Amino acid sequence: MKRIIFLGFSLLLFVFAFIQAKPVECELTKAFVNPSSDLAKLAALSSSYLNVILETDNEENLEELKHQLPEISGLDVKAVTDVYRDYPENFLTEKTRKLLENKNYSEIEKESLERLYSPLGIFIAPPDNDPYLLATEYVLKNTSGEEVKKFNGKFYLLKRYKIKNKNDIEKFLETQKNTNEGTVYLSGPPVHSYITGNKSSFEINFICIISTLALIFLCKYYFKSIKVIIPIGLSILYGFLLGYSVSAIIFSHLHVLTFVFATSLIGISLDYSLHYFLTGKEEGFRKNLTASMLTTVLAFTTLIFSDMEILKQIAVFTSFGLLGVYLFVTVVFPKDFKIETGSFPKINFVKFKPVFLTLIALVIIVGAFRLEFSDDIKNLYKPPENLMKAEKIYKEVFSPKNTEFILIKGKNTDEIIEKEEKIGINNSVSLSDFIQSKAKQAENQKLVKNLYNANLDKYGTFLNKDIIKNIKSKKLKLYDTEEFPLNKEFMLDKNTSYIMVHGHYNNSISPAKEMNKYMKDLRKECIFLTPFVYCVLFILLSLFFGFKNSLKIIISPLLGVIFSICLISLLGENINLFNILALFLITGFSLDYSIFRLNSGEKSKDAVFMSMLSTAFSFLLLSFTGFKLISTLGLTLFLGITVSYLLSLLIIKPKL
Repeated sequence: MKRIIFLGFSLLLFVFAFIQAKPVECELTKAFVNPSSDLAKLAALSSSYLNVILETDNEENLEELKHQLPEISGLDVKAVTDVYRDYPENFLTEKTRKLLENKNYSEIEKESLERLYSPLGIFIAPPDNDPYLLATEYVLKNTSGEEVKKFNGKFYLLKRYKIKNKNDIEKFLETQKNTNEGTVYLSGPPVHSYITGNKSSFEINFICIISTLALIFLCKYYFKSIKVIIPIGLSILYGFLLGYSVSAIIFSHLHVLTFVFATSLIGISLDYSLHYFLTGKEEGFRKNLTASMLTTVLAFTTLIFSDMEILKQIAVFTSFGLLGVYLFVTVVFPKDFKIETGSFPKINFVKFKPVFLTLIALVIIVGAFRLEFSDDIKNLYKPPENLMKAEKIYKEVFSPKNTEFILIKGKNTDEIIEKEEKIGINNSVSLSDFIQSKAKQAENQKLVKNLYNANLDKYGTFLNKDIIKNIKSKKLKLYDTEEFPLNKEFMLDKNTSYIMVHGHYNNSISPAKEMNKYMKDLRKECIFLTPFVYCVLFILLSLFFGFKNSLKIIISPLLGVIFSICLISLLGENINLFNILALFLITGFSLDYSIFRLNSGEKSKDAVFMSMLSTAFSFLLLSFTGFKLISTLGLTLFLGITVSYLLSLLIIKPKL
């Protein structure tokens, strides 16, 4: 009955969580900052542009190659141009405004006639509604041309696209593969994210398959059967579902990195299940399992006090996941069970104790002197050669400037546009480049009315008198800036817009620099939390096992985390935030090994060895992935877990 109630309640919780769950967040920057913050929005914006570079041997082939580029879903151009067509007197370029303010109507007339009779000209609004083609001039002013350069004897053309989904990237990659007239290079964050994401997904899936097969082989070898995989798999699944459900209810969006860190549940869940089957009938088993669960959960719950969104998610997901595995093992697993077991070859590690401890001491001492930190988020990723070549061409040929942002806040869109108009930064992009405030529209209307009254009769010889009369007498209206179709492209929220500038200005924000600063603060915060975690763990262990035994239990994880950091430092790598985060996971794993090593018998040693072997093997495979962020995490975990386990063999003498 107890099992039925437990599983029934769990099912209701899972269903509720999945019904109200939101899509998983995949943008890396949103793992570190609140997704609703201005910094997260600016970082996402700056990383959404794809640079498409065309390379040919002659300039004529550039046009042919350009026509092969795909059309992607972007702005509703017609909706924007319709605004200019319906309100041609409202929007003027700064050049035209100055000419009208100075009543230089002859220059206006000359430029308008050139546009009117140009064989290549376009009309946004027809001449009988916009005789001076003011709307056409305004649109052409905002049309960014393609950049063409000659470099090292070859011709290059640059086009920029704002990417909104992975289908857009796939279209450009297909074009890149099938083009014949020249070469298409793709650079910018969208293509890096797409290629790295696909590659990492394949690698992690492959590693999961290999790890699962290794676990099946291990169980077959030791238990003479693979049936034990079923209850182990169910306990892991339950832990994942409980961790996910509670996290999905608490947080608005879960980040994909939360799931990456939650893979630690597999190793710890395996540990709980194996100990149940091998030592479940021994005296003190429940105490050992409970102490192991509480100390590991405590190691993760400390992260809740961080200001970092991803750390809070990891803390909640992993803590409730471990609690779920513990409850599933103690409540659902059968009370009476018989299981055939084998044994592992015995290796006397104690005779290597002096050599091993000396080696650990040397690594820690030398590595500590070499210790350096890196908080640049770019160092967490090494692009493939083809993308590195594209980025090199982009920088060498087009010499791009750093992009920063100025935030503009106001009570409404019109107030924001007015503020942007007053700032007036050259070589920038903002909402006020495409729409003008109501106050400016009113000024423009007066200037255009004066133009019509003073010059239209002389200029409009191609119009009949009735049309001229209608143009002069038509009632002009102000356009409601709140309705402009491009607002959503510039408004971060209903009260905040941005100006994109090249270079640094007062109050301008560089998302990359801000993210690096944020990463540094988070790394320091995690380092600051670490000694407090160990102090609290030591106190909790002392309540279960006494002062001396707690010291024996905690020394192996502590030396393991220090060794892993110092060895990575000794290998020439700088320490980053994810190396530090891995320390919490190492602590969680290693405490289990030490607790059961101290308080259980021969079968417990086998359970710990199987758990450590499968976990360390998985993280070792993870260290070979192409995405440096994941490989860094995998290597740190592999080193820390392996050394902590070996230290527990040398330092702790079992009671039984």
